[in-house]
Amino acid sequence: MPLDFLRRISDEPLPLTVTGQQEIDQLRVLAAAQMIDVDLPSVGSTGVAVVHKITGYGRAALLAPAPRSQGLTKK
Repeated sequence: MPLDFLRRISDEPLPLTVTGQQEIDQLRVLAAAQMIDVDLPSVGSTGVAVVHKITGYGRAALLAPAPRSQGLTKK
């Protein structure tokens, strides 16, 4: 989950180099939400991503309480 990955990133010194494709895909989601500043490889290519900064939006997401799951009820 991208927010879990954001928590992991927040524990690491920046800039952070990321090579795993699944993790790079999560970085794309975080970048689209403007939670990080990152250099990403082109879509569909292999390469590395470099996270430079967690933005204010990202810091706010880290400080926000985790949402409580609400079960669906049948009528």
